[in-house]
Amino acid sequence: MNSAMKILQTALVSALASDPELTSLIGVNRIFDAPPKGVRPPYVVIARHDANRRDAQATTLSTHLIDWHIWLSQPHRSDGLVIADRLCAVVLSNTAMAGDVKLVMTRHVRTESSIDKRNGWTRILVRTQFNLDFSQE
Repeated sequence: MNSAMKILQTALVSALASDPELTSLIGVNRIFDAPPKGVRPPYVVIARHDANRRDAQATTLSTHLIDWHIWLSQPHRSDGLVIADRLCAVVLSNTAMAGDVKLVMTRHVRTESSIDKRNGWTRILVRTQFNLDFSQE
């Protein structure tokens, strides 16, 4: 299961980092596993990655829920939603997986936005779902 999580996350981060439109919105090297200390937004954080393995007769599937947090240093929901749209376009169209892992389903689950009361930063949460078939592994 851990290898499937790593394969999926690596493929998605690589696709996001190499997307020129997203890079123009947030900058280069602005996708992190955890909120970086001392770095002002904009940036994207993989806030959560949950996986659940499901065995079936002919396949072994894993369902992955990934929460992406998009941070902006200003209270601009509309700018954050533009970034969220691009993030979804990239990760939901990415089908390249390493090894024998096959991506069989992608889905946008939800988007929500909030303004942090302490610092006025905007946070956009985007939850995505991916089903992987790794029965050939």
